Amino acid sequence: MFERFFNYSNELLCIASLDGKFIQVNDAFINCLGFDKAYLLSESFLNLVHPDDVSKTVHELECLGAGKEVINFENRYISASKEIKILNWKATFDHETQLIFATARDVTSERLTSSRYTQLYQAITENIIFAKTDVRGVICEVNQKFCDISGYSSEELIGKTHKIVNSGCHDRAFFKEMWATISSGQVWTGLIKNRKKDGDLYIVESIIIPVFDIDNKIEAFIALRQDITERIHFQKLNDKTLEMLNQTGEIAKVGGWELNVETQQLTCTQETYKIFNLDSKYNNDISFLQILACLTELDQQSLLDDIKFCEKQQRAFSRECLVNLQSGEKKWVNFTGKPNNTGKGAFFLSGTVQDIHEKKSNEIKFKQERQKSIQNAKFSALGELAASVAHEINNPLGIISGYAELLQMQGGSENDKYQAILKSCDRITHIVKNLKRFSRTDDTPQKLPVNLLEIVNDAISLTLPRAKRQLSKIYLNAHNEVWVLGNHIELEQVIINLINNALDAVAKHKLRTVTVELINQDTLPKLVIEDTGGGICPSVIETIFEPFVTTKLAANGTGLGLSVVKGILDDHQAAIAMTNNELGASFVITFPEIEKEVQDGQHSLPR
Repeated sequence: MFERFFNYSNELLCIASLDGKFIQVNDAFINCLGFDKAYLLSESFLNLVHPDDVSKTVHELECLGAGKEVINFENRYISASKEIKILNWKATFDHETQLIFATARDVTSERLTSSRYTQLYQAITENIIFAKTDVRGVICEVNQKFCDISGYSSEELIGKTHKIVNSGCHDRAFFKEMWATISSGQVWTGLIKNRKKDGDLYIVESIIIPVFDIDNKIEAFIALRQDITERIHFQKLNDKTLEMLNQTGEIAKVGGWELNVETQQLTCTQETYKIFNLDSKYNNDISFLQILACLTELDQQSLLDDIKFCEKQQRAFSRECLVNLQSGEKKWVNFTGKPNNTGKGAFFLSGTVQDIHEKKSNEIKFKQERQKSIQNAKFSALGELAASVAHEINNPLGIISGYAELLQMQGGSENDKYQAILKSCDRITHIVKNLKRFSRTDDTPQKLPVNLLEIVNDAISLTLPRAKRQLSKIYLNAHNEVWVLGNHIELEQVIINLINNALDAVAKHKLRTVTVELINQDTLPKLVIEDTGGGICPSVIETIFEPFVTTKLAANGTGLGLSVVKGILDDHQAAIAMTNNELGASFVITFPEIEKEVQDGQHSLPR
């Protein structure tokens, strides 16, 4: 009977001698330590005790031998799996048999839990504002943190309720809701503004936790608080600063952005959304591709190149871009960016985007006016030069043509050569005349019915010497006169500009031809200028008529030529379109139809 009780008991039972040998152990003891029975009976149990606990275990054995009963003695054993087992012993020594009869309880989990609770309690009471109250809210325990922040001593706080630190900033409904929550056994969290002993206010982030007794009834409340006064103050200051920055950004039309280069996720300020006319429903997070989609193809590639350069060289960049808004409008913006390494592996770029449309528009207008002034100055100088050249050339030219006519009248055998000389003299006279007219500028240019074929011929005569120098050909395809309402000088300037651009395009190609065609067959008057220069890059076509957009090197072009051309044609209510053909580029100018009465009346007007 005793043996069955010994073996089947859940308690750890053993019989041992004073010299440290187990005489008998039950199954619970074997299961606890993990050794087999034979091993336990053959070894001194002191070899199983944790080295740090051997001396106190020997001391307890000596006390047992002296007739003292051992109660609640704890020591540590090392199990077969090398785990630490904490055993709580109750033992007695039988003098008749000289044996120790002992029972033990494995309290490892309890002690670990108790240790963790103690550590947690210590950490809380040392680092967090702590208070414990009874169910009526009377303070029964506080830590030094509570005393420090409130200015009261523990003696002044214990026995009082939290009304002692009530600031009066919260109404009765606030505390009623708090008490209803914790009285129902739930945890309450929130911000409370309290008052110190000296009258100053402080703000705490509070967690109030109900504590239950063994019958699951609330016996106390523990309040854990953290002082966030400075954080709230900083947050208010930060919000005020952010509001000021947003207002400043709105006034200056400057938005902020941050790009995660790896994920292409973009975080923007509200002003950035406003600049791009985008909806801010994305919680300030949009894809970088959405911003790129607003830019021209050329600016898209340029901005991507800037970002790669910034990432590789760790240097800031600045880029002016033309934005196509959803409304169809266009706007100039300036991007700036710099590396922003977070140290977390991801690479970020941060920067600003500013609406510079008004500034850029004024700058473009200024440059256009400046360029126009320079051009007018050149034309004025050219006019003076042309007048001087005409004066100097006309005298010897008159002598040459006069003698040629005289020789021709005398019927010399070289009649064909005399005729060639006279034609050359006429050509020189015509070129000088065109040069003088082209260099003349009018303050208020008048629009009269003009023969477009005559203007084209004049333009070709001025561009033909350059075409011959670069071994290019200019072909004119026109069978009838084409009349339009316009200014002769301005339209001649348009055609010369387009022909010169075409000559630039064909200069490096084997086939160097420029074709000028006039069309007026039951349609609106059209002028077509085509070249064999290989065409224009598709990414540039969209903005080809914008100011400062050019496919030439900086030394060879300003990017204003086609912008001026379009401006002149807009003033003439004429449309210009550009397309690429099989061999090169094609510019088509469509003029408004001229009334027949005006056209017929032009024949009687002197030139």
